[in-house]
Amino acid sequence: MGLEISILGNGGCLNKGLPHNAFLVDGRLLAEAPPDIMNSLNTHGIRVETIDSVFVSHLHGDHTFGLPFLIINQWFHSIKAGDGKVLTITGPKGVREHVHQITGLAFKATHPCMEWLKNKVVFREIDHRSETRLNANVFSYFKLDHVIDTYGFLIATSEKKRFAYIADTRWCPQVERVLKLNPEFVLMDMNGGEIHISPDEVIEKGLPLIKKGTVICGTHLSDEFTSARDALTCAKPGELIVI
Repeated sequence: MGLEISILGNGGCLNKGLPHNAFLVDGRLLAEAPPDIMNSLNTHGIRVETIDSVFVSHLHGDHTFGLPFLIINQWFHSIKAGDGKVLTITGPKGVREHVHQITGLAFKATHPCMEWLKNKVVFREIDHRSETRLNANVFSYFKLDHVIDTYGFLIATSEKKRFAYIADTRWCPQVERVLKLNPEFVLMDMNGGEIHISPDEVIEKGLPLIKKGTVICGTHLSDEFTSARDALTCAKPGELIVI
């Protein structure tokens, strides 16, 4: 069975405020929840109630400030459908407190969605030893080198390494370790600067580590880039990757 990765975004230019850092795995798991997440989901015709899991790599606002709006929309649809829907949010230590805090700031403690958040949202804190499952796929998590605790994940089956997400990070041994595993597709933050990997670093340090067939795709960009290398691409809003 193919693994589907749907790149989200608002369909316009990528170079306006790093909006382009969210994607869906098999239509069910949302990775990252930037402030524009509801706009992105609506742009691509994705119903919020189809999402049952969310992964956030770290607790910066450009990865989490969309969660209050995702939560209130899921609460609304759950009440309307009467289906008792449960949402699972996975992230680093402190994710539960962070999500409760920002949702309370967005809608106040008296809003009825806060009770739904308390009773129907399950939080899973991860570290580098954690594993979770989605169908036949095993998600293993690895710590990255960012300014706060940040994690990426690797999706694998018993037969092969399929997909890796390398979130905001400097170049570090964990990035090299994941690339040497040769997942079929790697989605990687490549915004450059002092605290992010750049496309030039990937060309210099990353491409020599991978085997033919692995593709590294840049995301979370302030400027779109072009590449003459088949193994290095730039994510596009609405792109569907089948692995």
